[in-house]
Amino acid sequence: MDPLRRILRLEDESINLDEAALLIARIEYPNLPMSPWLAELDYHAEEIRRRNTRSFRLAAHQYLFGELQLGGNEDDYYNAHNSCLNYVLESRKGIPITLCLLYMELGRRLGVEVDGIGAPGHFLVRLEEEDDTYYLDIYNGGKIRDDIEGEVDQRFLVPAPKRMILIRMLNNLRVIYLQRQAWSKAAEVLNLLLEADPVDADALRQRAATLAATHRFQAAAQDLDRYLQLRPFDPDKEELQGQISRLRRMHAHKN
Repeated sequence: MDPLRRILRLEDESINLDEAALLIARIEYPNLPMSPWLAELDYHAEEIRRRNTRSFRLAAHQYLFGELQLGGNEDDYYNAHNSCLNYVLESRKGIPITLCLLYMELGRRLGVEVDGIGAPGHFLVRLEEEDDTYYLDIYNGGKIRDDIEGEVDQRFLVPAPKRMILIRMLNNLRVIYLQRQAWSKAAEVLNLLLEADPVDADALRQRAATLAATHRFQAAAQDLDRYLQLRPFDPDKEELQGQISRLRRMHAHKN
């Protein structure tokens, strides 16, 4: 079984986020080696340790945002590369979730628990240090979000499970690839999302579109059939049934 598919089935404590993130990056970089990027994470963690004045937060802030100038890629936010941990390590730019994942993995290497917080629209991290709780916006230079507890519903301020972090990363790529009509990559992402949640009806319908675009008509019809089983009262039911019939005719004609 594909290693990323296997990871998406694991319990949280068995998931290594850094390795899983690099496996996701292989969708964009198919021949990406893993060990050099894991070694680079080790290097950055050691640099933070060397600067540590008993505060991981302050040492990480000085090194990551002061020396490395880590931050958000505002000029090219919707580039798929921003969802790839190797690109973020190399360019020192990214989107909130990959930047936060990098920060979390550096903390883990130094024995510091840093939680990912899936706030709506903008991923953050939470760090407890010296009896204080900090919500940090890694995308915006590690800014402390003192206002977050008053602005965001408390149910969003709980640690995001690792599996959900990976799914959120895949969903970011899903949107980008579908918009770019990068059908093969979109299908790869949708396959993974359906591995994580086989009854994700929206993913089934979207995968049907990618399969049809690459002339896999029978498989596309099967996905739409499954979609209508999950959504029997969809307002587009008649139109979708017509699409299924056309796809099966196209499959028969192709053969």
